[in-house]
Amino acid sequence: MCLDRYQMIKSFRRIVLFTLVTVVLFSSVTGQTTEAATIRLNKKQASVLTGKSFQLKVSGNRKKVTWHSSNSSIAKVANGKVTGMKPGKATITAKVAGKTMKCNVTVKYNAKEAEKHIKVTKKNLYNGYLFRYTNQNKYPVSIVTTVRYRDAAKTILSEEKDHNYCLEAGKSAYMYFPKPVDRNNQYIKYKDYTVSMVSSSSKFEGVTKDITYWCSPQTVNMTATTYNYSGKNLTAARISYLMYDSKGNITAYIPYYPSCLQKNTHGEEIVNYPNYCSSPAKVKGYIDYAY
Repeated sequence: MCLDRYQMIKSFRRIVLFTLVTVVLFSSVTGQTTEAATIRLNKKQASVLTGKSFQLKVSGNRKKVTWHSSNSSIAKVANGKVTGMKPGKATITAKVAGKTMKCNVTVKYNAKEAEKHIKVTKKNLYNGYLFRYTNQNKYPVSIVTTVRYRDAAKTILSEEKDHNYCLEAGKSAYMYFPKPVDRNNQYIKYKDYTVSMVSSSSKFEGVTKDITYWCSPQTVNMTATTYNYSGKNLTAARISYLMYDSKGNITAYIPYYPSCLQKNTHGEEIVNYPNYCSSPAKVKGYIDYAY
């Protein structure tokens, strides 16, 4: 009789212990499941301008969040703060408590910000203004510049436009704007000029590093040879040839659009000097664009 009672008490204690353990485990699992279910990322889609930022936040969570960008050169992330680096798309991932959440980010071109990092210098030549653009952004830009020459009455005498649709990051290029002339090709006296520049994100992939040139200056012209080592058939390319005097001053500018646009080929052409510039002391070329 006593043994049976002892066994009953022992069995009862085991049941109570098992029940308590089960309740604790169930509560723990339920708590984790509930916590995971309430964790949320405040955005699944977002857009941001280059140079600007926005904050991603995880709600329903007190643990440390691990952040990651699929392409930090486009959009970087630090403690949930996402910054647009260059135009493109990237995915920001947040991981916490065994849960992974994503936000698809589109970085858009910010003209105002980009133009702060486009350095412009100019030089007054005999027959026009030579502008040199240096792209200090980390992505290529497209630039269209218009120069309007005006007389004393502010009447526009002529309007000149030049472009570079793929000025690569860290590269420099030239644009040239001839001064106004009459029907007899004589220069017209002007009072002043205005300059307007419009920039946008480049739609092209530049390959200027794979384009080389060679020139052989003579008295009134030169032989220009361009080599395309890019392995691509180019849509467009331009080289700016600058003439220098014996003192190292730029005296003239000649744009050259090489005919060698097929991949792994070269082309040769005779380039004539302007009639006011013969026998330059030096000729140097700059590859403005190739894409």
